[in-house]
Amino acid sequence: MSALLQLTNVNRSFGGVHAVDDVSLEIEEGTIFGLIGPNGAGKTTLVNLVTGYLRPQSGSIRLLSPPPPAGENGRTSPPPLAGEPMSSGSRDFPRGQGRVGAVELARRPPHAVAGLGVARTFQTLRLYRNLTAIENVLAGMHLRRRDDTLQQLIPIPALLKEDRRRWQQARDLLARVGLPPDSFADRRAATLSYGDQRRLEVARALALNPHLLILDEPAAGMNPAEKDRVRALIQQLNQDGLTVLLIDHDMRLVMGVCRHIAVLNFGRKIADGPPATVSQDLAVITAYLGSQAQKTAAHVPGSEEMDLGATSTSVAAEPASPLLDVRDLQVSYGAIQAVRGVSFGVAKGEIVALIGANGAGKSTILNSLSGVLRPRSGVARFGDLDLATAAPDRIVRHGLVQVPEGREILARLTVRENLELGAWGRRDGGSAHREIEGLMKQFPILGQRRDLPAGQLSGGEQQILAIARGLLAKPKLLLLDEPSLGLAPQMVDAVFDVIQKIHNDGVTILLVEQNALRALEIADRAYVVETGRILLSGTGAALRRNPEVQKAYLGG
Repeated sequence: MSALLQLTNVNRSFGGVHAVDDVSLEIEEGTIFGLIGPNGAGKTTLVNLVTGYLRPQSGSIRLLSPPPPAGENGRTSPPPLAGEPMSSGSRDFPRGQGRVGAVELARRPPHAVAGLGVARTFQTLRLYRNLTAIENVLAGMHLRRRDDTLQQLIPIPALLKEDRRRWQQARDLLARVGLPPDSFADRRAATLSYGDQRRLEVARALALNPHLLILDEPAAGMNPAEKDRVRALIQQLNQDGLTVLLIDHDMRLVMGVCRHIAVLNFGRKIADGPPATVSQDLAVITAYLGSQAQKTAAHVPGSEEMDLGATSTSVAAEPASPLLDVRDLQVSYGAIQAVRGVSFGVAKGEIVALIGANGAGKSTILNSLSGVLRPRSGVARFGDLDLATAAPDRIVRHGLVQVPEGREILARLTVRENLELGAWGRRDGGSAHREIEGLMKQFPILGQRRDLPAGQLSGGEQQILAIARGLLAKPKLLLLDEPSLGLAPQMVDAVFDVIQKIHNDGVTILLVEQNALRALEIADRAYVVETGRILLSGTGAALRRNPEVQKAYLGG
């Protein structure tokens, strides 16, 4: 077999931080190659170097190139559309045949790398949220479109044939990733659940008709049943001849589908080999799981089975005088009812968790409480404030503060500037600046990176920054939406330690978390949400032993 992608002594630094440090890799054609490591190891930076979003400061990135596509009269023609018959001039050729050498990618812009057949998804979703699902997929075909100026000027049926074919191919791609086009094609991307948006991003990448597909955290935020579908999709794409580079923190997924795995830590490659070898490497165990290698299954990435030792649960009583009181809340996206008659309460000083499968409505509940969405009906009161009608800025001033899913830090601003924005609505400027200094001491990683653009932080560091920014609004109730999303176990532990410390300092917390075990470990009480309804409630300890939680959470 031949190396489709070869990296040799690649380096990239940001200031004094060596994000990618002398990394060499070879990805064989036709394989599924895994890239793992703790947060901040350099995985996404390496992908950005390969795809042209960043330039390496030294080293080589070479892609085994397809033959130049030749059209009529020797002129260059675009690569074929998905499903087109292969031609002698296309890049869809039998594996290892028709190659014309290797192409250096190191200084090519992203569109040129994509044009050579390298497609990717992103760690943070990059969909066109106001376009429909099918329009997002069609946008992924832009590099394969022939000049259609005449077609646009004279829209006669003969010239519209290509558009109809692309439209059908986009529908086929939606179906291929598990989004039936009759149900999803005309829905705006913003209205899809998080897991469905992930699948849509894969469909858009496939629209490029790539021969190397880079998947950056494709299973982040999904429950195990959904991850199984992602696994099946990756395996099917590979069986169809596609080479896949997979970056994910779910070790069960990576070890289950990859034939070869490389491990990064602090920008350097520390291991490289078959999954069985890598999984037993002591350096990998220490780097990926932290110094406390003897973890329980609940802490290992991808291990989300419930403790089924008990078959009953003691339901925790609702608070008599709740700080937050939600009754019969209903929220819709157009005709789609996302939250259906939800009722719950949060007492002062509690940690209350909302858990459930991806798309159950948990984030929608938080967004309606913080004023980002307006409920269709129901009651939501925070003290004497009506959350159903209050403006978001007024809600924040009253002490209800949300740290959103996906962190939503301002990537081009420095760490300190992001923190200063957290105190924007406060009038005690001097006190706010002292608190910023205090937070940078409390969370040393923020102090060390205070002058770096926030976009250069790892995912876990960005999550700590987002939480610290929320604290500067002086919350009485802090809403945390998926704080461990996409993080390695070592960083998940750090984030949950931060949450526990905040709670110990007297902050009431409402936590939405995909990792049910970790959420239930620290929650006083919890509610299991399924298809927009409260299915179960109880103490965190009791719900961990309830087999009904497994059915709701794992889709069983």
